[in-house]
Amino acid sequence: MKKIMTDVYVENKFSGVQLGLIVTDDGLLLIDSPIRLEEGRTWLSRVAEFGVPTYTALLDHHPDRVVGARDLGNPIIGHRYTRQHLASKSDSFKGSAHPIGAETDRLKRITGVSRSIPDLTFLQKLKIRMGNSEVEFWHQPGPTRGAMWVVFHKRKVVFIGDTVWENEPPYVGQANLADWLTSLDMLRSLDFNSYRFISSRDGLIKREDINSMARLVRKFQVRVERFNETDDLEPVIAKATDEIISSYKLSENNEEIARFRIQTGFEDLYQQLHEVED
Repeated sequence: MKKIMTDVYVENKFSGVQLGLIVTDDGLLLIDSPIRLEEGRTWLSRVAEFGVPTYTALLDHHPDRVVGARDLGNPIIGHRYTRQHLASKSDSFKGSAHPIGAETDRLKRITGVSRSIPDLTFLQKLKIRMGNSEVEFWHQPGPTRGAMWVVFHKRKVVFIGDTVWENEPPYVGQANLADWLTSLDMLRSLDFNSYRFISSRDGLIKREDINSMARLVRKFQVRVERFNETDDLEPVIAKATDEIISSYKLSENNEEIARFRIQTGFEDLYQQLHEVED
């Protein structure tokens, strides 16, 4: 586990997203969860040296961060839209049912996913006092409708979930790209000038990574707009996927997964946008 600053840690040794830990004098806030139950047990044993977990925060409904939360055993905080999304799904999860280029695509059927549904929800902002510390939860949509950040003003750090991806392309199939750009603008605002940002995919990021992400989201935006200009979508999506993947240096295996993630994201987003129009 890597210490970012006093009371703030990141763990990147498990499958799925990078996990966060905030330590207070009234318990621990866990941020996201490992995918596999045995990793969850290891995670709990590692954080036990700092205290007793009080809450788990889920930064959105992406399966890479959600499915393992079902057995962490403490109240879950999430946005109301995250709760609605998870509550609408089956109690079982099978990664191959609709693969999206996620680590959870490889999971065989698991049950009990309904135990990952958030217990505490909010719409815009939620503030929770934990001993002498206050932790805020902000609705910052973009990657998903219910995406949120954990803002810890005491240490000037923000856990930003999937708002920024540095080393691999994101899945955009459930995104609102305009909202995503708004959230990125928020990170670049003067309000956060002295803060540090922790991405669920890459850990501690630099401000230039935020600018790069904004350029990437705009690329996705432009290409999605082109989809409406054709009746033959498949080659257009294939070309757009090539254009996005060309800016990354990935191993052969990672490139195959990333290419699938981009393509599936384009297809799912196109379908989502046309469902809204209909």
